[in-house]
Amino acid sequence: SRAIHARLLPQRAPRIAGFEVAAGTTTEESGRGGSAWDWVVLRDGRPALLTFDVRQDGLPPAYHIGVARAVIRALAGDDLEVAMLLAKANDALAGAAIPGLDQFVDLGFLAVGEGEVEWACAGQVPGRMIRRNGSFEELGAHGPPLGMMGGFQYRTQRFRVGAGDTTLVLSHLSQGLFRGIVDLVAQLHGKPAGEIVSTLHRGIREALGDARTETSVLYARKH
Repeated sequence: SRAIHARLLPQRAPRIAGFEVAAGTTTEESGRGGSAWDWVVLRDGRPALLTFDVRQDGLPPAYHIGVARAVIRALAGDDLEVAMLLAKANDALAGAAIPGLDQFVDLGFLAVGEGEVEWACAGQVPGRMIRRNGSFEELGAHGPPLGMMGGFQYRTQRFRVGAGDTTLVLSHLSQGLFRGIVDLVAQLHGKPAGEIVSTLHRGIREALGDARTETSVLYARKH
């Protein structure tokens, strides 16, 4: 699973006009290969940042991430709204499920457009819009993880963004630790995006100690 996982991770984040973007996934010598990030370009030209996370045991977690990643990449070239893209990906994974192996994929999907972001979530993926004035808006959950329930119709949220507004998404984390990470982002305001993501990864690993596993971070700040 770790060998597959290492080959799934992108080498760079996309360049998005008007935004400073960074993303990454921690790797662990004894990890499960259970989380990854990726990015695609939608048919309408918008780049989308993704997080994948598999929590259950069974087949190697990176196998399920690889399948979900391939499906999303294939569907990204179709003329689909984001909600329908998730619905089709969910149906594909539900149809490919192996009886008795309940391994589902939590997906965070952040499409970045001119002056706004669109958020879709399958499963429980913590995320927040951090406004320049210090206020927060939660990025909600919109349905079950991919592969759990075929035929589900997802929805999305759209957020207008102005200069200094930041979108932060993590593949998984307890609510308490996530709030601490959000506070850390506020303290790092103005730092380069890549430095912020690296600092968050160090903070997460230190906080989790021996219980740490792979964690993915997406960060997009409007210029």
